[in-house]
Amino acid sequence: MENKKYLLVEYTDKNKKLEDNQFSLASVWKLLFARLFDLIIGSIPMVLIDLLWKSQPGDVVILLTRYLISIIWMFLYFVVLTWTLKGQSLSKKIFKLQLISLEKKPITFKDIFLRELVFIFAPFLIGMISTTIFALILPVNINNDNRFRIFISAIIYQFGLIIVFFWWLVIMISIKFQKLHQANIDIKLHLVVVYKKQQVKIQKHDFNKMLKRDEKHVSLTDQPGNFDNDFIYEIQNEEEINYNKSINLKKQDIKTLKLENQNQTKLIESEKKDEHK
Repeated sequence: MENKKYLLVEYTDKNKKLEDNQFSLASVWKLLFARLFDLIIGSIPMVLIDLLWKSQPGDVVILLTRYLISIIWMFLYFVVLTWTLKGQSLSKKIFKLQLISLEKKPITFKDIFLRELVFIFAPFLIGMISTTIFALILPVNINNDNRFRIFISAIIYQFGLIIVFFWWLVIMISIKFQKLHQANIDIKLHLVVVYKKQQVKIQKHDFNKMLKRDEKHVSLTDQPGNFDNDFIYEIQNEEEINYNKSINLKKQDIKTLKLENQNQTKLIESEKKDEHK
């Protein structure tokens, strides 16, 4: 994981907007499950149409209508919504993934459309064509007289499914073995799906503010030489302050000293009088 992270940092050197503390390389499993969830959401119209609108064998009009509604839905979901959410679909939001550009530009509508053209629309069109041909060839009456038509229609239908299967298999293999988990279309468009890290708010300090004694001390690496006047005085007179503390001097005022002198004088005079007696 460290090597993958380093490779992502190499790309950030070219793109200053892609910061290592904001994104990290998305895992293959997250990419896979996010895409599966998107496919489930994209297939909702077809499921609803099949439940509400029963079609008969050979009914090409209903089949094409179903595909048309599905294409419009998938275009709105995979392209328009992803572009509106700046590289995120609903599943990408759940898994905290985002499609970003490795170049110095925001992701564009064209980038998303070309990417989903390879991921979604091309295999969908292949499946639609094979299914439509299957519906046209398949006879309405299934009997032994129409065995050849049934066989040909089934071959065409299965062939379309095989193409779609290998199409997605090649995409998954390329994502797995690419260093940045990119499909070939991502490499050409300079796109990558990344994991969005939780943003950590960094508290800003006012380095020009003079600290006071009652404020929290900031290390010298943050504010070199930022001391208040009291602290500077303590440093300059450290020896004198320590000496005064050691002898524990008690300062007396002038009135107290005068009273003590007067008392001593009276005591001396009284002693002299006693001697004369």
